[in-house]
Amino acid sequence: MLNLAVIAFPGNNCETESLRAAQRNGFKAELVRWNQPDKIGSFDAYFLCGGFSFEDRGRSGALAARDPIFDKLRQEAKTGKIILGICNGAQMIVESGLIPVGDNALPFSLAHNIRRNQSGQVMGTGFYNTWSHIIPERTDTAFTNKSSQPLAIPIAHGEGRFTSQDPKAQEALNSGSHVAFRYGDKAGTISEDYPITPNGAEFSTAAIVNAEGTIMAIMPHPERFWKNCDGDQIFQSMHTWIEDKKSPDQVKIGDLSKTNTKPKLLPRNPEALYLEKKLLITDNEAFSVSQVASHITGEEINFSKSKLYEISGENLDAEKIKNSGLIFNPNKEQLIENMTPNKYYSLPFQDDEADDLAEKLSALLGSEIHVKIYTGWDFNQPSEAARKAILNNSLLSNPNATQLFTT
Repeated sequence: MLNLAVIAFPGNNCETESLRAAQRNGFKAELVRWNQPDKIGSFDAYFLCGGFSFEDRGRSGALAARDPIFDKLRQEAKTGKIILGICNGAQMIVESGLIPVGDNALPFSLAHNIRRNQSGQVMGTGFYNTWSHIIPERTDTAFTNKSSQPLAIPIAHGEGRFTSQDPKAQEALNSGSHVAFRYGDKAGTISEDYPITPNGAEFSTAAIVNAEGTIMAIMPHPERFWKNCDGDQIFQSMHTWIEDKKSPDQVKIGDLSKTNTKPKLLPRNPEALYLEKKLLITDNEAFSVSQVASHITGEEINFSKSKLYEISGENLDAEKIKNSGLIFNPNKEQLIENMTPNKYYSLPFQDDEADDLAEKLSALLGSEIHVKIYTGWDFNQPSEAARKAILNNSLLSNPNATQLFTT
């Protein structure tokens, strides 16, 4: 019997249904925790399950993808072992370098959902839970060789929008060379419009694969509601692929240490109001990111995190904005008077939180207000080698979802 490992990190919550799905389709499945990397190597396939690993600190999947167990998984991937990531597992795969495009180890991002109709009107953002249909694009992969018709599969996620800033990766999505499934309707018609594509994914992408077809990142949940869901076809495809020994002996994996992130100088608008805040209480997100940075660099790294608000428009009243309660809570946060030099700031290409705040401030001040919200990262005097390692690993910013700046 083929052996499959369901790998779970702190915060994952789909272990049970993942184990059942694998067992139902002929695998001997075992739960492997993130802190059991020595078990990696004794399985025929690996399954990264859904949930919220490390509470989505940093960004979804980013910390898990840089955990020591992934060092072992990358070695397994190079030998042709099958790796399936569902929902949060897909976010890990996208962040891990396991699906490169050309020399780019980080060609994709799973950004926040946005639902638009045919007219481009925003119908909703954020977490969305519904049934969807996915259409197989490539049928020569470990996950699609049993599929030819639309599959009915549920979704449940808040950050599932496949996107890219890399022209080669965008072409890979458009052409289908790295696409396993696209969103469509039950008749097989593909459309980027809501509700057929439920999250705004580029080119209706529901799942991507590596060039060799051995690694898949899929946002819908084929392991759930098995009596009504067609997801078993995916697990049956995996079983057949392994039995028939279709994987190549060598598979190309991206190297995250060579992403070569180059931050731009943080732009300053002389007419804007800048407010920066940090927590007075313990910042668990900064603590977790620091742990991962220490693993990457081999040095003890201690990050502090902040939020920087750039507020522009007419009739700006700084005191009214500060006292509104919309920017900070004085019981747990404090404002920073001066910007720290040599600090890094990430800015999303699209930010629903900033748009929502701009609407509220516009109503408060009676004029049109624009807002940008940066996440600031400051770490205390690391070596130059550690600083470069953190930047090159794209720990602080996925370049397909955010821009990275420095002061």
